Amino acid sequence: MKLFRWAIVVVGLLSATASLAAEGKETLISIQIMNGTADLYSPNGADYISAYEHSENGRGVQVWRLMSKDYAFNFTLGIGGFSETDSPGPGAPVGATDAVYSQSSWTLRLGGDRAVKIGDRAIVYFGPGIEFWSGSATLEGGAGGPGVIFETEDVGRVSLAGRVGGVMMLNEKLGFNIEVGRYIGRATAEDGGAEAKWWPSGFQAAGGLTIRL
Repeated sequence: MKLFRWAIVVVGLLSATASLAAEGKETLISIQIMNGTADLYSPNGADYISAYEHSENGRGVQVWRLMSKDYAFNFTLGIGGFSETDSPGPGAPVGATDAVYSQSSWTLRLGGDRAVKIGDRAIVYFGPGIEFWSGSATLEGGAGGPGVIFETEDVGRVSLAGRVGGVMMLNEKLGFNIEVGRYIGRATAEDGGAEAKWWPSGFQAAGGLTIRL
């Protein structure tokens, strides 16, 4: 799984580099706050694992390369996560500690957008893409005291993702973008010989500062 993850990252970076290397094309870069859905698993009795989903927040970089006046190549790379701390009440067993749940992920998206310019200061875009996502989760502490309760292996997800968004330029070089979308894909996980495979779907959104190069 780790080799697969790094291979996807390298392919994405090479694709973005090749796109940005072209001359005479307009480029926009956005530094974004992102949120979406993590697809994970937890132990479910002896020798089984069971899938669940959880919200996540993150940050990332998105690049558009306008290949023509109304079509843009798109590349996004981001990281996400979530954390929760649950403190025991007065009736908890002796030695109980805070239960700390955490999750982390990365995502890579390649796609194409139809881009429609509205005057000189606005762009509306929409289009499909393919997304590679990987994440894991950990739970520590709780009623049993300090220690790891479970720590998952990486879950892999490949999805078809569509979105619609817009860019509002504040001046010639600086603007703000926001977008919303959905995905549907295939997720797989393996832990100690146990396997889980499922078809998840979820909501995604992002927004941030946009720079026109």
